[in-house]
Parts: sequence; C-alpha cells; structure tokens
Amino acid sequence: MQALFQKLLKLPSAEWNQIQKEALVDLCLLGMYSDDRISLAEQDFIEDESTQLKWESGISFSGYLQRTIPKVRGVRNNSQKTKELLRDIADRLKDQHLKQKAVEELEKLLFIDGVVQLEEEFLGEVKAAMGI
Repeated sequence: MQALFQKLLKLPSAEWNQIQKEALVDLCLLGMYSDDRISLAEQDFIEDESTQLKWESGISFSGYLQRTIPKVRGVRNNSQKTKELLRDIADRLKDQHLKQKAVEELEKLLFIDGVVQLEEEFLGEVKAAMGI
C-alpha cells in the first residue's frame, strides 16, 4: 500500500511538513472508506497520482498505514468520531492553501470511480471541517 501513496502530492514536498503529509494520508484513507468499499479505480488513482511524497517520520510509511487504517475503519460508521477526525486533520493541515489542495486531491480520489451519494455527503463534511 505504500506505493499507493508515494505519488499522491503534486506540490513540491517542501510545502508539506510531515504532520501535514500524515493528515493528507488520513484524509485520503477516510475518503476511500467513505462509501464502505474501496474500488480498484480508487487504488489505481492513488498509484497513478503519487510520486513526490517523501516520508520523513521515525515510523515507516507502512507502519503508519498499519496504525492508521484501523483508526479510519473504526470511525467511518460513527458520524461524531468522523467529524472529530476531520477536525483533527484540518488542524494538522493548518494552512488554508494546503487544506484546499487536500480537498482537491480528495475530490479526484472520490470521483475516480463515479460519485455516489455517500461520497458527496462525505465531501461536504470535509469542506465544512476545512472551512471551504
């Protein structure tokens, strides 16, 4: 799964600190699970779109995913916990420009397999949490 995210950012890596990169990964994972299924098109999108994400953490990328995926799965059916995670992601992104870029990347991911009602609702929640 590491290869899925290594090409995600189109912006120069220097614009994103490690905390913001982790927030973007969390947001994309949450988006992938927003319709209760991960499509092959969503996986392909992430593989095709990701090359400049330089992971600069004490924990490996795959270790981060192993820790984060259960957290994302645990909140996806609880609207209050989802909102809390979205607020946390927005807080970690901090910069309005990066919030906008994160939402744009999320939109591409969600729309890659055709929009479903759950994904539209989720995107609305994300935009509200990001102040967009």
